[in-house]
Amino acid sequence: MNRERSEEPEGRNVRVPFRKRVAIIAALLVVIVAGAAGLWLMRQTHRRSLAGRPVPTPDIDVAPSPTGDAAPRPGDLLINIPLDKLENASLKIETAAAQPAGSAVAGGLRTTGTVEANAYKVLPVMPIAGGVVREVLPVLGDKVERGQKLATVFSAELAEAQMSYLGMLAEIEKHHQKYQRAEKLVEIGASSREEFEEVSAEYKIEQAKLTAARQRLLLLGMSAKQVDALRDSNQMGALISVDAPASGTILSRSINAGEVVTMGKELFRVADLSTVWVIGQIYEKDFASVRIGAPAAITAPAYPGKTFAARVSYIDPRVEPQTRTAQIRIEVRNPGEVLRLGMFVDVSFGGASLATTGVQLIASLPRNAVQMIGAKQVIFVTTNQPGVFAQREVTAGQESNGVVPIYAGLNPGERVVTEGSFLLRAESLKLNPAQLTAPPSQSAAAAQSVAQQSTNEPAKANSSQTTKRGQDQTQSVTVILSDKGYQPDTFSLRQGIPARVTFVRRVEGTCGNEVVLPDYNIKRELPLNQPVVVEFTPTRTGEFKFACGMDMLRGEIIVK
Repeated sequence: MNRERSEEPEGRNVRVPFRKRVAIIAALLVVIVAGAAGLWLMRQTHRRSLAGRPVPTPDIDVAPSPTGDAAPRPGDLLINIPLDKLENASLKIETAAAQPAGSAVAGGLRTTGTVEANAYKVLPVMPIAGGVVREVLPVLGDKVERGQKLATVFSAELAEAQMSYLGMLAEIEKHHQKYQRAEKLVEIGASSREEFEEVSAEYKIEQAKLTAARQRLLLLGMSAKQVDALRDSNQMGALISVDAPASGTILSRSINAGEVVTMGKELFRVADLSTVWVIGQIYEKDFASVRIGAPAAITAPAYPGKTFAARVSYIDPRVEPQTRTAQIRIEVRNPGEVLRLGMFVDVSFGGASLATTGVQLIASLPRNAVQMIGAKQVIFVTTNQPGVFAQREVTAGQESNGVVPIYAGLNPGERVVTEGSFLLRAESLKLNPAQLTAPPSQSAAAAQSVAQQSTNEPAKANSSQTTKRGQDQTQSVTVILSDKGYQPDTFSLRQGIPARVTFVRRVEGTCGNEVVLPDYNIKRELPLNQPVVVEFTPTRTGEFKFACGMDMLRGEIIVK
């Protein structure tokens, strides 16, 4: 009985001894520590397995070129960016696009223009009588055919003309019967010849009036068949159909249903856009290079790689006195009407290629990809080494719609830093400050050699200074072209010392897009806001001029 009482009832928890609980907790701690140590060892092993692998460049939103990043070229100045710094740089890398060399001018005259409609093929549409507009069918941009009905006008004038015509029909019938009676009376001798002639004259007058009333109906838009069928007032209609005078595109529409219009008011304007005009300007100095009938090539930023063949159809005999330019008109076929009115296009004469087949392809980049270091245009190309970029000197053309052509130094398909390239420029100047005073013809290899030998002290750039480069002495001057002309317009150089004159044009709408030094046989284009370096050695003393291409803006060099 006591043994039965000592047994624990079913369902009650059995208490675990204290020593056993401590052992269980200790075992759990050992398992946790062992697991953590195993995870740490696995991570270290994984890191060691990834060591040396390239880190992908961040923020690249274009696919790499099929050939991948290439090895640096001999002579490239290499810039090494640490990977941790590269991750925060937010660089954008794009593949250099390809465009035909014919889309950029190579040795020929070039200008810009605006697409306009061929004025000889633009026709206004006007009603032949006033009235109230009942219906308007086409909208802006619609294609219409010759004779197609464009609008319907209710005209009280047409109704009055029809009433007058019906009255003339009644009068002519009366005079016709009177004429027949007078003719019979003359035959039997019951009437005199004089009376018959009077009746005949009245009959002819009424016939003329009827003919005039008929012509008026024809002029108001009724057909001859409709006029011939008009015999009763119940057949009258007062609706005038306004038809298209030629096939083309609706360029303007100035009416809506319910408006009152008068005769001669322009309702529509229809243009045949199968051919269009490009209106541009050429400078006075280029008149001898362009003639009427000369071939031209039209390119548009909207259609890269496509060239439209054209011909010069008109050159204005008047010269604009302020700009010293004349208006030029180029006629170009417009298949598919892809050239839209108001578009800006580039026009090339002479050296431009008129066909896109078989032309050499050149690279093109966004404008932000090209940086200026001193007088050099440089870009930064990716390499097959992680974090290493190659600085490369290029020859870039004029910007068009945010894109610049690269004539030398880059091949289509290479990958170039676009956004954020100014950060690489800053790193390059840290490595080699002497680049700011290096001439544009100096290669990147020479720049890298100078960087290794330099003391890393930045060169001082003044508007006029004499510096030493190796064992040679160089004198430098910077000339700014503003709305006030050349600044400075007079400066001094020393005889026998090589000179580097940097011209920077800061103003648009001027004849100073070229600079000419006739005594040194130098002529250079001045793109807007791009430094252009002119190098020469003054060999004799005296005063030598420099001027714009039209010899309107002038300056003077004094050699002592």
